[in-house]
Amino acid sequence: MVENIQASRTGQIAARIDRLPLTWVQWRLALISQLFWGVIIAADGIPAKVYPYVWLPRHAFGMTAFSFLLAMQFGVGILVGEYLIGMIADRWGRRVALLLSTLTIALLMWPTSMTDNFALLMVFFGLSAIGLGGVLSVNVVYMGEFIPPKDRGRVMLGSQVLAVAIYGLLGNIPAILWIPAHYGLYINFYCVVSLVVLVPLAWIIPESPRWLESHGRHEEAEQVTARLEAECLRRSGRDSLPEPDYDRYAVTTTQHVPIRELFRGEYGRRSIILLIAWTLGYSGMIYGFGGYETLLLRGFGLSADQAFGVILVSSSLGGGGGLAICAFLGEAVERRAIIMVSAIITAVMLTILYFVHTVTASYVLVTLSWGATEVWLFSMYNYTAASYPTRLRATGTGLTDGFGHLGAVFGPIVAGWLFTSTAAFGHAGWYAYVMVPGALIPALMIAVWGINQRRAILEHISV
Repeated sequence: MVENIQASRTGQIAARIDRLPLTWVQWRLALISQLFWGVIIAADGIPAKVYPYVWLPRHAFGMTAFSFLLAMQFGVGILVGEYLIGMIADRWGRRVALLLSTLTIALLMWPTSMTDNFALLMVFFGLSAIGLGGVLSVNVVYMGEFIPPKDRGRVMLGSQVLAVAIYGLLGNIPAILWIPAHYGLYINFYCVVSLVVLVPLAWIIPESPRWLESHGRHEEAEQVTARLEAECLRRSGRDSLPEPDYDRYAVTTTQHVPIRELFRGEYGRRSIILLIAWTLGYSGMIYGFGGYETLLLRGFGLSADQAFGVILVSSSLGGGGGLAICAFLGEAVERRAIIMVSAIITAVMLTILYFVHTVTASYVLVTLSWGATEVWLFSMYNYTAASYPTRLRATGTGLTDGFGHLGAVFGPIVAGWLFTSTAAFGHAGWYAYVMVPGALIPALMIAVWGINQRRAILEHISV
């Protein structure tokens, strides 16, 4: 509860972290956090890849049921996971949340590889998606709490290039190899990687010292920070570190998660804007498009190998290239501007794709549009996580991004209806839905009513 918050040795750890020189230390932790995202999000689109080439030819269930399956995994499961595991991350730590998330995926997704039964698929994709949501709400929070303000854009977006590369490779090369003939192996692959790679990493990474400080666990925060300082000093080659500017930092400590703050005053205003923007974005440019991308490419006459090749190139080359450009720009460009420009590029490329959809055009236009979409997505992740204080950061991110996945509940259903009902017109209604309410409107909201974050201290942005 808010009334239990006490100021104690406030801001010392945060000040010491932000004055550290940028070395492999921060990059390593950022890259590990994005390894989680890349593996997990590769498993996020399993139904969309399997349905057109396995369940549809088998007549296991129809398009309406498929839309509800997308809504369950993309929407309901992730929504529950982001909110609940986000609260766990703020209450019991970032590491605990990542560990719980990856175990949930590893143990609850494997049954989907052994059945075509729609009800069972709904249950197990929904349950395993709770783990997906947990990783989405925590990974960017964990990463951001180690990076100094002047390097935030470069390191976060630069490390997210790894995330989209892993997502592209793991999400599509196994699909090319194993769908449709061995689709069960394709699904179980993600369970094994989560268990063998991600669970050990969640066990050994350090807890966020910012989180430890905000919970009054000063001795543990001191131990982690001292190790970071020693390694940064050694790797930087300096004789000493700059003195921390304690006067610029103020951190409150609490053993509780004061959720009510998310709905009051300035945080309430930010939460409302983010909730609407995330909901619209997920309903359109993310899942409204992604859920039907494979069907669209199949309708263009592309084979399974060609369709997954387009998705591989668009997610890896498009997304990685876009994020690399943004990482180069670093904190020189305000994040709100990047969100707006990326949405415009997405809409323009999809407009051209509506008229020109040869194999070559599919590669080029989908790569450019999806690359811009991934820039929008990761910029929104980073923007959201920086909008809340440490005591609320994972909960606020989980609430807005998680409940924003309501867009992933109704989005695939609305998009699916438009995709089918306007098929005679080249799916015109679907294109319009993805581009206008699904891309341009949420970006415009952030551009007009959002907050400036460029080069700002994390504790200052979130006040």
